[in-house]
Order: sequence, then C-alpha cells, then structure tokens
Amino acid sequence: MARLSINSATRRFPAPGPNGELHALGPIDLDLEDGQFVAIIGPSGCGKSTLLRIAAGLEQPDEGWVLSAGKTVKGPVPKCGMVFQQFTLFPWLTVRGNVEFGIANQRNRVAVTKRLLEAVGLADFANHFPAHLSGGMQQRAALARALAPEPLVLLLDEPFGALDQQTRGLMQENLETLWRAKQRSILLVTHDVDEALFLADRVLVMSSRPGQILRSFDVSAARPRDHSLRTSANHIALKAAVSEILRDQARN
Repeated sequence: MARLSINSATRRFPAPGPNGELHALGPIDLDLEDGQFVAIIGPSGCGKSTLLRIAAGLEQPDEGWVLSAGKTVKGPVPKCGMVFQQFTLFPWLTVRGNVEFGIANQRNRVAVTKRLLEAVGLADFANHFPAHLSGGMQQRAALARALAPEPLVLLLDEPFGALDQQTRGLMQENLETLWRAKQRSILLVTHDVDEALFLADRVLVMSSRPGQILRSFDVSAARPRDHSLRTSANHIALKAAVSEILRDQARN
C-alpha cells in the first residue's frame, strides 16, 4: 500500500472569461511509496504547489481523491510535515522554541530538539531568534521543526529556492543525509533539475497548465550521494532529458 496516493486529482479556480474558471491541474495520478523520495518538476504555473497542498490535505481536489495509508484524506494529513519556500519560523520563538513547538507535550522533546539541531548544524544557535539567522540557517531550522514530530510523510515546496547556490548545495546534501537516517516518504516540489536528480529516487516531470505528469524518471545513483554525482555521465544524461521536456513545455 502506498504511503500517499493521489488519484485522478483535478483542480480548477474561478477566473474571468467565458468559462468562468481556470483549469490549473490534472488529472493527476501519483503514488508515494513508504520510504520513497519523489521529486516533482515542471514549468512555472503548472500547479506544482497546488498539487503539494492537495497531497497535504490543505486543499481538496475538485475531482478525484487522495489516500493516506489507504484512508481517504478530507483534511490535513496526520503525521505529515511540510516545509515551504518562504521562511515560516515563528519570529517570537528561539530556534529551540521553534523546533520544540510541535512536540511540546513529549517528554523527550529536549533530547529530540538537541539531536535535530546538531544534525542541521544549528546546535550553537539554539537560543537565537530567527531575525538573527541567515536564510540558509532559517531553512535548516524549519527543516528540523518539520522533522521533530517524526512525520511519516514530508512535503517540501521549493524549500531551497531562495538560497544562494552554495548554501542550496549544502542544504541538499544535508537533507539527503537526514532522509537516509530515517527513510521517511518525501515529496519534493522544485524548479531545479539538478536538485531533483540529486535527491530523488524518482523524478516526475509535469506539463504546462493544466499540469499533468508527462514522464517519470528513475534515478538509480547509489547513496550516499555527494557533489561528485553532479558530474557523472548518467546524471548529465538525465539532466539533458528532463531539461529538454521542460524547454518544450515552456514554449507551450
């Protein structure tokens, strides 16, 4: 049984014009298996973020349905963490306070928070407030906060898109290490082909609006992965294939 299953999901929004609506997404069929890392990439405006919100249960599809561990999703998916592109830390809480927020009632919250802050390299900044952190440090804190409740599914909406190239590369390697430690199911939305191929087991390429899945690419590169993967012949070939589809869709 898939950890998360999206079935024939379609999303439309009200819009001016004769039809009175914009067909933004679908139909989409997508299975996220237990412990699998799947990346979704597509042209701007194809509905990637909408698809992720549907997967999280934050929006309902106009047609189709979502299953979480075999049960129909009618609201926010339980045991699901989410990290957004925008920095979403609570500014009035320290880094430690942000990470502990979702596990405040757990007896082991201090140990869990300490372990996660060490894992993302923020142990020395536990008492700092978000305003005192760089963008990359804020995203590391947001990732630690999302992981603290030990979600079975982690949804990532272009979490590193606002970071500089060097910081983004380090964050990708950090996420890959954290994923290998727990093997959670991860669904990543990104506009970065390199990022998708570096992190994922499977890369889904979406069409221009209305967004549909055009191709699925399996990524067989061994783990752990590091920056040397990006110069391998297989990575370069996969990147060329994905990029060509994206170029074709951008022309539509």
